[in-house]
Amino acid sequence: MDGWMAGLGTAQPPTTDALGQLLSEYTKRVYTSQLQHLKDIAGTLATEEADDPAHVSKLRSALESVDHKRRKIMQQMRTDTALLTKEEGGSPIRNPLTAAEDARLASLISLDNILKQVKEVIRQSSTGPMRKSKRKALLELLDDLLTQMPSLLDIDHPCAQKQIMEARKVVESLQEDPDDPAPQSNALGEGEVSQWNVLQFNTGTTAPFIIKCGANSSGELVIKADLRVQEPKGGEVIRVVPRPTVLADLSFEEIKGVFEQLPEAVSLLALARTADGTRARYSRLYRTLASKVTALKETVAEMERGGVFKDVR
Repeated sequence: MDGWMAGLGTAQPPTTDALGQLLSEYTKRVYTSQLQHLKDIAGTLATEEADDPAHVSKLRSALESVDHKRRKIMQQMRTDTALLTKEEGGSPIRNPLTAAEDARLASLISLDNILKQVKEVIRQSSTGPMRKSKRKALLELLDDLLTQMPSLLDIDHPCAQKQIMEARKVVESLQEDPDDPAPQSNALGEGEVSQWNVLQFNTGTTAPFIIKCGANSSGELVIKADLRVQEPKGGEVIRVVPRPTVLADLSFEEIKGVFEQLPEAVSLLALARTADGTRARYSRLYRTLASKVTALKETVAEMERGGVFKDVR
């Protein structure tokens, strides 16, 4: 090479000088210290027993915050130039094991979901006298929540059991509505449905599931489906499906309360992010199910003429 280019020499692979090595080692120590500090905090939180729903929510939030910070540090490590330029053979940063803390966080998430359902049961029980059928449905829901306790760590069992049993006492102490039509009506009884039509649904997020639909002697849409879509499914339950007009003036939380009395498949197919969106999806689902029942075809036609269905076709 001639002229000024002659001084450049040939290309050499990158090397790490003593200062670079020192910076790399210091950076590793900083990251290691931060990860261990978060590990210690998470370890303390993971062994703390929750007393009530507020405490559960606080613990869950704290562990999620620690987990988020840990993931953020790991992301920084992957892009830190001081670590990227360290020489081959350098000692890697050891990420402290967090299996126990991760397991507790998963347990708290499950516990939090159980307690939210318990809270909804208590909310529905605060309306005064209750129909026998609704009271039975709430007690069945509480029994179902007890079957979910194996998903919790042992440390979270006392809190879940205490909240469920307290809610059960509240429901059992309620007076039955004297105008309860349940003794004269067997609307939920399978015997009143002469024929079941089977529909399979596949949302892409769960395994395909089945809803059986029919009509009772009162001309109501009745469905039979597993209590839950995924295992443990809880066995088949039979429910009268409310007409879309029932949801018209309900808030989003009230709509979710209605859905909790139905098989989980209904929520999975109809629940949206807003009340209006949920009403539209529920109308579409109701129309789909009712249209498959011969005895309800005229009812569906009348509802269409009356503008009952809020979904856009």
